[in-house]
Amino acid sequence: MSRLRIKFTGVMSLIALSVILIHPAISEMSLSERSLPADTVIRDSFLSGTGLPVGKIQSVRGETVIFHRDPAVGYLAKTGLPLYQGDILQTRKNSWILCRLVGGIRLAMAPGTMLTLLQSNSNSASKSSLSFLSLKQGGVRFYVDATPESSAFEFKVQTETAFILAKQADFIVKAYPGQTEIITFGKSRLEVASLAAPEEGHLITDYQRAVVKSESAAPILETLSFGDAETLKAEFRLTQLTNVR
Repeated sequence: MSRLRIKFTGVMSLIALSVILIHPAISEMSLSERSLPADTVIRDSFLSGTGLPVGKIQSVRGETVIFHRDPAVGYLAKTGLPLYQGDILQTRKNSWILCRLVGGIRLAMAPGTMLTLLQSNSNSASKSSLSFLSLKQGGVRFYVDATPESSAFEFKVQTETAFILAKQADFIVKAYPGQTEIITFGKSRLEVASLAAPEEGHLITDYQRAVVKSESAAPILETLSFGDAETLKAEFRLTQLTNVR
């Protein structure tokens, strides 16, 4: 974990510097997620995004919309569709979606969630994988498990108030205005920092609940009860859903 902590400190230093220099990824995030146009056109016929796919939709229930780099045009999510770097996924009311990203990362999005795939790539030759996601609102369960062969593996999630770095973890992130809630299950090791104090990383382990508020330099921690953990696992399940239209 000391290696993860060193890596986390380096990543947070780069993010702090990128904010000053207006790093393209951070700039793109703020522009793409500011708000989706009210007159967005939703199309049934799916058009590919830019570059190679970085993931795939495994299952969807209800209505989820995929936006490529143009937030004025969206596509209805369907099982088997590819995902691309820069895509924004938005689940509507009563909608759930399961996805798999490169590097073996799985995620389940709850209703009313907006998630952006800022960066996701994997290199089999160098045995490396990097994913950087932005969660604007809603809840997502992430399952991250780096293979023993991975020499360089990073999974990062940023919300309005928190930054999370993981190499192996099963956890939920819920983003609210001014507050982020992080819930971990078994075999989880996360580094969490408040964006109010980005250089200060805090270790979150198995079955804990952490709350990061906009004005707080450190997360508020508590132990997650077995009953609460089982309820949340059942709600944010990572198994196949039945397609409902």
